[in-house]
Amino acid sequence: MITVNVLLSGTLKSDGYGQGFPTDEDGTFRLTLEEGSTLPDVIRRVGVPPDRVALTVVNGHEARNGVVLKPEDRIFLAPPEVAAMWRNVALRNLGWEEVAES
Repeated sequence: MITVNVLLSGTLKSDGYGQGFPTDEDGTFRLTLEEGSTLPDVIRRVGVPPDRVALTVVNGHEARNGVVLKPEDRIFLAPPEVAAMWRNVALRNLGWEEVAES
């Protein structure tokens, strides 16, 4: 088993996904998963419909669904409206062309 830290953003959080998990001071919650778990496993476990997740970030880097998670990874899940904002900010202010092009 591994434990990861998950942060839901925008309407994913306000619509109540991930409720029932104790939240830390930084707004994340800890999620225990089987070793070899991937982002779709997190999304399914939290109860978010996959089509509601437009941006997935693991440890500060945009990640694809096939990434195998490791203990203590920090996972950020964002809906389309937040993903668009992050991509715009990344391109204009931070030089994150990789995120902006996704």
